[in-house]
Amino acid sequence: MDNGYYVLENFVNEENLVELEHILEKFHKSWCEKNKEFFERNAINSAYITSGEFLQPSERLCLLKFIASKNVVKEVFNVLGTNACFLNSQLFFDPYNENQANYWHRDIQYSGMDESEQRNIIEASGHDVVHFRLALRDELGVELIPSSHSKWDSLEELDTRLEKAGKKPSDDISTGRCIALKRGDVLVFDANIIHRGHYGKERLSFDLLFCKEDPSILKYANVDCFPNNDELDQIDHAEIFKHIT
Repeated sequence: MDNGYYVLENFVNEENLVELEHILEKFHKSWCEKNKEFFERNAINSAYITSGEFLQPSERLCLLKFIASKNVVKEVFNVLGTNACFLNSQLFFDPYNENQANYWHRDIQYSGMDESEQRNIIEASGHDVVHFRLALRDELGVELIPSSHSKWDSLEELDTRLEKAGKKPSDDISTGRCIALKRGDVLVFDANIIHRGHYGKERLSFDLLFCKEDPSILKYANVDCFPNNDELDQIDHAEIFKHIT
């Protein structure tokens, strides 16, 4: 993953997509009802899908089985190594306001670290956290700055991402590459690559976050989202949750 991302076309078959979409649409409807004000204000994603708050136990187990399925775990181990762990899940959707602007960002900028700390980590480390993003519908996709996961921003990128020098985070960046996704495709990308989502086409993407078995990262995990002992016994590759076993 030298450029910080790659695409797995037709990664999930239609039978599994139908099952996942049904569960996630149900979750999304319930989440929007409970978080109506936030959704209508500016929300573009929800998180902690497998906490079970809006799902039946069988639905939660279905999602956990997908996360720990052979094909998913194989790809995650290829990128992060065999000490990789599940961290969180998210659901990305279109904003309520169709005129809401998207925004360039690196995930690390929300960590609370100052800019120099962020830069040191990006320039010194390999892949620590990876997105595994499944498109449940055809979508405009994600725009990325290739290789930016391992090098600091150019002046144009930094001014746009951090809204400096009259730039806005939604402005185009000359180095951006847009990756459109078809239903069933998966986009794997480093969490620290500069990226932005493109809204439209009633997008619905199931986004899984995986990380190295690092306590400084796993402190952000929500234990309610992980399988219990009974669920672990029904999962093929429970090693992806090994830090809680």
